[in-house]
Amino acid sequence: MSFPLSSFDSKDVTCFDIIKAAYALSENEIEIMMCIKNMQPADIKTITDIIPKDRATISRSIQRLIGIGIVRKTKINLERGGFKYLYSSLSVEELKTKLKELINRISENMECAISNLTEEKCKEVFEVVRAKYSS
Repeated sequence: MSFPLSSFDSKDVTCFDIIKAAYALSENEIEIMMCIKNMQPADIKTITDIIPKDRATISRSIQRLIGIGIVRKTKINLERGGFKYLYSSLSVEELKTKLKELINRISENMECAISNLTEEKCKEVFEVVRAKYSS
């Protein structure tokens, strides 16, 4: 899934567009994130009751959301034995802070890369292209 930066040069950009692009999330992962956010704490059954997808698909998406730090997992012990996991999401303020920090880091890295652009670097890239296609 590709997001050209120029697509964000619009007043119609939503926070969900930014979240999807920043973390390369699928529409399915956004739906699961919103389900957890509004039903928290939520278990897999609660989520699959709302989003009728395979448990394995939901679980993979949750693991991805945990990995990027948007969702948290808590293990609870059941009275009759065993355990289950409950999932909760960052608060809106925590998510906004996390996104702003990420966007600021990305912006700083882009500024640095732009500052390093020179005619010499353009020529170096051209020579790589020429070598690639010459036999």
